[in-house]
Amino acid sequence: MPMDNYLEKLRLTAQEKLSAIPESLRQTASMRQIIVQVFYAVFQETGWLILPAWQPPRSDRQHLDAIGFTWGGDLPQAEVAMVADPLIELPRVRALEQIDCPWKVYVTFGSRPDKIRPTTLFLKPEHRHLNIFA
Repeated sequence: MPMDNYLEKLRLTAQEKLSAIPESLRQTASMRQIIVQVFYAVFQETGWLILPAWQPPRSDRQHLDAIGFTWGGDLPQAEVAMVADPLIELPRVRALEQIDCPWKVYVTFGSRPDKIRPTTLFLKPEHRHLNIFA
């Protein structure tokens, strides 16, 4: 399946799960963890090794919320890396930049597109923005 299909499945499934949570119970950490669980479920079918809360060795940057690896030869190869926040934050963009992989995904789950849109200026062309509630 093409990567765009996996990402759309991630967006739609996360949207369904997050929308089921009453507004009064929504918390950033809980919503992020649900997105990580959905990421795991969606990308597990690729056969990749999916790891949550992964930080590259010897890095002082923030961790990635999830990453998917393949094993090509002796070293693992990162295929997709993901961070999730209500709005795009520069330190988290830098966390994505520290990993060499073809798909760097920033998932936003804020309910106000007018607040998310200005923060997209932190993203570079190699980043894929996925807005759960868009």
